[in-house]
This record gives sequence, structure tokens and C-alpha cells, in this order.
Amino acid sequence: MAGPAAEAAPAHAPAASQHTAAGPANTAAAKGSWHLIWGPQSHRPTKYWATPDFVPRSGTLGVNARCWNGGDGTKYKIDIVQTQGKKVVKKGGWGYCTGGWMTVKASVKSGSSYYMRIYLSGKAHTVEAKASYYR
Repeated sequence: MAGPAAEAAPAHAPAASQHTAAGPANTAAAKGSWHLIWGPQSHRPTKYWATPDFVPRSGTLGVNARCWNGGDGTKYKIDIVQTQGKKVVKKGGWGYCTGGWMTVKASVKSGSSYYMRIYLSGKAHTVEAKASYYR
């Protein structure tokens, strides 16, 4: 009985060492961060806002928007649109205007221009938005 347990322990120890050595290297290689490319900018009370264009420097684009409704139940949504051809590349869902940021992420072409279409359902409210890319 002591023989198999002794054989299993040395086989397991090198595997743990290899995993530990590979862990930090993979973490450092995969670590990126978000870089602001446009905004934050706000728009006077509105029910629709097509933002100015912005150009991500990577294939991952994240956009954020928020609004405040004062408890009147207004909802909003964000679409990401490629400027050339006005093709919607990602549609966000509807959320309440509570002041919290709504985020929509999309895979895009680095170097191409995009903009957001922000829609409000209910009363017009002030909207704030920003865009970032991940690299």
C-alpha cells in the first residue's frame, strides 16, 4: 500500500509546479485594459441621440450610456452602428433610466468608425455616453 501512494505523490508534485509556473505567465500575457476613445459627453433632454463618430484601436468595443428619469419609468437602449453603411453591429436591450451605466460590447473592425444610437421610451431625459476599446 505504501508503494502506490509514494509513486503518486512525486507524479503529482511536478504537475503542480508546472501549473504554478504557467499561471502567472498566462495572466500577464492575457491582461489588457479599457481605453477611453470618446466621451463622456452628455446631451440635453432628448428621446433619441446619434453620437459623434469614434474609432476603436482594437477589435473589442465597449459603449456605455446612462440617463435619469426621476421615477417616471422611462427606459433606454443603445445600438452600436458602423458609420460606413450605417449597419447596426450590436443591439442592446432596454433598461430603466436609473443613473446606472448600461454597457454594450461588440466585436468590431479596428480602425473603422462607429457611433451609438441611444433611444429613450417615455419622457425625454438628459443622456450621458462614452466609448472605449479593450487592448
